Amino acid sequence: TSLQDADPTLRAYFIKHSLPQIYKALLAGLCVSCPEDPLHFMEEKILEILENHDLEIYWHTFIDKDKQISSLAGGFCISHLLEKAYSCYQKNLTKMCFMGWKRYILKRKAEAARLLERMEEAERYHTQRKIRLSFIKWTAWVRFHKQNQSDAVQKLQKVQKSVYCRNTITAWRHTVQDAKRLKEYFKKLERDIQESQSSEIQGDGQDRLSLLPNKLALKIFQSLGVGDLLRCAQVCRSWKAITQVSSLWTEMNFSSESCWITDETVGRLLRAHRVYVTSVNLCGCCTVFQGSSLRCISQCKNLQELNLSECPNVNDEIIKMILEGCHSLLHINLAFTYITNTTIQALSRCCLTLRSLNLAYCTNISDEGLQYLTTGKGCHRLIQLDLSGCSQITADGFSYVADACGSLQQIVLDDLPTLTDACVQALVSKCRALTVISVLDSPYLSDVAFKAIAEVISLTKFQIEGNNRIADSSWKALCRSSPKLSEVHACDCPRVTDNSLKFLGSLTKLHNLNISGCIKVTDTGIRYITDGPCAVKLQELDLSNCSRVTDLSLKKISQRCSSLIHLSVCFCDNLSDNGFEFLGKCASLIALDITGCKIHDQGLAALGSIRSLRKLTATECVFVTDNGIKIFCRQCRHLELLDVSHCVSLSDRAMKGLSFFCKTIATVRIAGCIKMTDTAVKYLTRAGHFLRELDVSGCSLLTDHTPSFLMCSCPHLRSVNMLYCRNISKQAALKLRCRVQQWKHSDDDAPC
Repeated sequence: TSLQDADPTLRAYFIKHSLPQIYKALLAGLCVSCPEDPLHFMEEKILEILENHDLEIYWHTFIDKDKQISSLAGGFCISHLLEKAYSCYQKNLTKMCFMGWKRYILKRKAEAARLLERMEEAERYHTQRKIRLSFIKWTAWVRFHKQNQSDAVQKLQKVQKSVYCRNTITAWRHTVQDAKRLKEYFKKLERDIQESQSSEIQGDGQDRLSLLPNKLALKIFQSLGVGDLLRCAQVCRSWKAITQVSSLWTEMNFSSESCWITDETVGRLLRAHRVYVTSVNLCGCCTVFQGSSLRCISQCKNLQELNLSECPNVNDEIIKMILEGCHSLLHINLAFTYITNTTIQALSRCCLTLRSLNLAYCTNISDEGLQYLTTGKGCHRLIQLDLSGCSQITADGFSYVADACGSLQQIVLDDLPTLTDACVQALVSKCRALTVISVLDSPYLSDVAFKAIAEVISLTKFQIEGNNRIADSSWKALCRSSPKLSEVHACDCPRVTDNSLKFLGSLTKLHNLNISGCIKVTDTGIRYITDGPCAVKLQELDLSNCSRVTDLSLKKISQRCSSLIHLSVCFCDNLSDNGFEFLGKCASLIALDITGCKIHDQGLAALGSIRSLRKLTATECVFVTDNGIKIFCRQCRHLELLDVSHCVSLSDRAMKGLSFFCKTIATVRIAGCIKMTDTAVKYLTRAGHFLRELDVSGCSLLTDHTPSFLMCSCPHLRSVNMLYCRNISKQAALKLRCRVQQWKHSDDDAPC
């Protein structure tokens, strides 16, 4: 049984040579015979087996015959004991061999484990050594190539700088040569003009102006308009020579001369000075012009500013011709014209340097036209864009504008009742440079649009009017995103509350605030403004129709707004003389509008203490009397504008005090003052050397003497309104028409 787990080869060897039987017989012989020399006994028996190969071996083979019988008696017992002894011996021997073998195997395994660890350690060391050597070689390689690359870059930069310098010097040389040629050209023109002047002035020009040096004479004539220059050219030959200097015709404003100037005159002037013309203004005066004068504009190659607004004769063909000829245009005004998408296509193709474009109320353009802006190279540098009144434009059109005009900074979208949140979102999504937005009369814009503006844009000017959806949350978002907001126009927005003003008051750059018609604003909101950081820099404040504002607000304004220049409190019913007395301490105020306020002579006298006041509008102040005007004018002697229209208590005595104390008065409006007579106008003409504007509409007691007084004593008068003056005849009024730029007269009865 002990050989069952042995090696098969060993077991076969044992069986083949009968080793178990031999061991058993030897052991039995030793146990029974008990020889004195066991080894000698075993040696003899083994030799016997070797000599006799045919010997059959049993367990009693090596027992003597005489002892076999004695042993037979206890044979079975002895055999059993022998087997047990043999089995015990075999087990002990097997155990000893197995333990030796186990120790040997464990030792081999431990040696193998130690060898494996040492091999792994050796492998790691070898790997790290290889990595270190590779890294050292790679570092050296990288350092070498970086040095080579740096040397190559330096050489390339040196070459590039030399090439750039060479190109710059070459371009500069060409530019200098062109500038010299241009300068010589203009000098030659000036020299020819001066020669013509000197040849024409000979024997003429003995007046003081003609005797002045040419530079001084040009300085004087530069302040004249087109009509004045044309009239001066008819005085004498020396004046005509001066007016022909082209530098006087760089800016041609025909708008103020539209009542008399002809198409032939405009064409002649443009052709004569086309090289020098940089600005042409034909606003509202193209009704008498034909295509010939407009075509002359295309010959002005240096034209930068063009105003064709309110010109019904302007069409796509004329605009296309002008744009193809004038490649330096920076500003174009096409408001209130009948242009179509064809003009937009021409703009996108020709106007590569355009900065400002006005398309207000051009109702014939559409989204398809604005799409042309994305296809051409022009109009991509637009900074200012006006699309007021173009209600036919949808969100797609504004998306095209955003794609084409990414650098847009100012956009005007007034009078667009169809303007929606989607339109504004499409616009501001890509026009991130916007700083000025105007959305007057856009009632359907909600907080969604304003918060979209606040998320991506930082504004400096924001205008909104007639919107009842903008809430305090929108103002909060706008003020937080636009810390440099300086001008806010929020007229007729009923949802503007004191909380909105709290956010506006936190702006540090705010200097112009208009919240007229915001009926929920109270003294608390005004206190947020006056107590905030914007109070010191605030220059213009409009609180018209804020009926909840009281004298307390005027007190705060006079105390905290040290830089306030213009203030309007029209129709603020809760203001009294006490509030205006507080306002009299505002030393910086220049213009004040108190239309419709319940002010009396006491309050008006207090306003006279504002020495800096130059303009006062007190329309419909029915409680003001002649005495109040007299006291006010006695203190405020530098007044330039006084509007007391519809102050029905005033009479000639008020104008007497005005003319006596305010010698620099330039604008007087007394429309609807029914007690005024010719004497009042006579008083004004005594100090009327600076009088430029007069409105006497509705003064029914005035007669034909009024135009005569004005003709004789007001040389600088430019505007006169005599509507509803039924005692001034048409013939007398017409005498003034040729002396002034703006003239209105009617002898109808005044409306109720």
